[in-house]
Amino acid sequence: MKHIFILNPAAGSGYAEKVLQPQIITYLKTTDLDYEIHRSLNKEEIGSYVRQRASEGEPVRFYAMGGDGTLCDVVNGAIGMENAAVGVFPCGTGNDFVRNFTEKQNFLDAARQVNGRTVKIDAIKCGDTYSINMLNIGADCEVVARSSNYRGGSLSYLRAALEILPKGPRYRMAYSAEGEEETEEDLLLIAIANGHFCGGGFKSSPKANLNDGNLDVLLARPVKGFKLIRLLAKYRMGTHLDDESARDIITHIKTRSFKLRAIDKVNVSIDGEVNPFTEAEISVVPGAINFILPDGSEML
Repeated sequence: MKHIFILNPAAGSGYAEKVLQPQIITYLKTTDLDYEIHRSLNKEEIGSYVRQRASEGEPVRFYAMGGDGTLCDVVNGAIGMENAAVGVFPCGTGNDFVRNFTEKQNFLDAARQVNGRTVKIDAIKCGDTYSINMLNIGADCEVVARSSNYRGGSLSYLRAALEILPKGPRYRMAYSAEGEEETEEDLLLIAIANGHFCGGGFKSSPKANLNDGNLDVLLARPVKGFKLIRLLAKYRMGTHLDDESARDIITHIKTRSFKLRAIDKVNVSIDGEVNPFTEAEISVVPGAINFILPDGSEML
């Protein structure tokens, strides 16, 4: 089996290249594993490189050395390739995907990674792009975009949220879940999830499941003042879906597909990567990814 480590040299302000890479190489030299380290040129190159190497046909494991965006790029190259498995050494800003597993420190342990087992998890398909964790549209996405201006890890997301949300943003959207009529209304945000977390630790989708064959959709309507502050605190902790006072603000849907159309100008964050959004039919692809679970970790 081939082990290919996809290095994002910019990840973690250089941490992936300067600290993590030497640690991994030190371990690999003590083994007889067949391995390569690929230094990525840019995000567009990652997917095509992974697809090319997976197309060679031999069993291969790809390890994304970067954040959620780097992992997403690797997934988009490996999707549909049964001989390929995908793992991650998390060293980005938010590192939200690995929060879905126990013993997160195992993901930075090279020995536990290469000796880990693979598990089948779902993917989200949005147009021609796949997500392993979550799509965020509206205020959530603007928070991600603003947080890139700051340093401070997950605290940068909280700072950005406190700057954007009190302004009461609203976005006119039209949507329909599988088999339902289209609804049009003003929304604060939409989260379409496979995993639980976004924004550096906000547990926005506490009822999501990585392999249940469903999308977990959360719609939040515009809200201001103290009610917003209270809701934001619960949104971070993952208790917002149990809040009786938020029933008129939040709608939670389990569905296999979800159509979404933006009437106002809006962006989408796909695993932390921000792009303009107009409309899409978003669907779950059950068991699409062979994910490497480090030895000693389990899905939550």
